Amino acid sequence: MILASHSVDNLHAAPQLDESLHEFIQPHADRIKANLKRLGATHYDLWLPESRRLAYIIQPEEELLGVVYGRYLEKTPQGQAGTSRGALIATDRRVLLLNSKPLFERCDEIAYQVISGISYSHIGPIGNVTLHTRIGDVNVRTFNQRCAKGFVHAIETSIYSNQNRRPAKLVLPTV
Repeated sequence: MILASHSVDNLHAAPQLDESLHEFIQPHADRIKANLKRLGATHYDLWLPESRRLAYIIQPEEELLGVVYGRYLEKTPQGQAGTSRGALIATDRRVLLLNSKPLFERCDEIAYQVISGISYSHIGPIGNVTLHTRIGDVNVRTFNQRCAKGFVHAIETSIYSNQNRRPAKLVLPTV
């Protein structure tokens, strides 16, 4: 009987913790949702689990620069390949490949220093965004052309600004 009373007490304490977390996360989530709308996310994109999880992944001081939603090729450790739905997210600090499902989440972080380029092509309503990195390419097939073009612009701008911050190469005089 004592155990039952403790479990009832814990049930009453749990909503207080959820409310404080909600008060902390909700303004951040609202800011992220507004940024996603500005970047071209459709109503459907905002309901995807990847959009809803961003408030828990993006730091409060990070700024969203671009996002592209779609399907990408995923290779398993056994060498098999399959397609998954996810999102590529560019912030002012990093690029994220996010795949979120119920009871499953995968978030890969890519630094701008390993990105060598980006390419974009489209045929009709279907666009392909390929992020070229030193560790491999990430190809995302999407229907949201506005998000895709914004993402490509954000990556190109970030790559260019990172190249300007790199130290100059040392040139030795020839004798």
